Amino acid sequence: MSNENMLVWNVCGLNGRARRNIVRDVIVQERVSLVCLQETKLSSVSNQLASECLGTSFEYAFLPAIISAGGVLLGWRTDAWLASQVSLQAHSVTAKISSRCDPRFTWWITVVYGPLEANAQQAFLNELAALRSSLLGPWLICGDFNMIYRAADKNNDRLDRRCMRRFARFLGAVAVEELHLNGRLFTWTNERLHPTLERIDRAFASVDWLQLYPNHHMRALSSDCSDHAPLLLRMDVVPWARKRFRFQSF
Repeated sequence: MSNENMLVWNVCGLNGRARRNIVRDVIVQERVSLVCLQETKLSSVSNQLASECLGTSFEYAFLPAIISAGGVLLGWRTDAWLASQVSLQAHSVTAKISSRCDPRFTWWITVVYGPLEANAQQAFLNELAALRSSLLGPWLICGDFNMIYRAADKNNDRLDRRCMRRFARFLGAVAVEELHLNGRLFTWTNERLHPTLERIDRAFASVDWLQLYPNHHMRALSSDCSDHAPLLLRMDVVPWARKRFRFQSF
């Protein structure tokens, strides 16, 4: 398998061509074949706009923003992936993904943009729990959850512990594990003089997905066009093999 790289990014809007070009440059540079974009702030997406942002070799599914808020875009390169059974929920896009190289690598992906309002977050988690119960097989859920579940996910002690417990209970109920993020503790900043930093962009996977891709690797990229760090997930990483020491016979 090759080029099984996935980009997860809250882009804070795709209204401007300059920002779409930046996203496109990252996709090309990192050889991305799966794209998960949140907070597009777009009520509709044309094929031309999608091509500007993703490239002509991509197909996509799109959840519209509501009054220029939210919006989710899932794109897949057609020579690498086959996507089917696409479904749109209030805060997420879900599809069944199959590798073109090996159809045995088939799994579900859900891309989310969680609500900011605390009173809407329980309904959001209930929506995801109900969705998971309808999906059979490996599952990856990623995006901007706008929630944390550990105190270490924020750089200060202004914590909504009730919300954190609610999120933690959900993760336990759907039986997913978080993918380790290399090289960065936080993924979002409010860009103030004394900034608040949080890790609200993340990815979780079921055990059977982790068995499909045991050598995955996720790291944060840098970007000046968003207050969220882009996350690059490589699924086909080959582990480094140490050479064995051998005696030589003479």
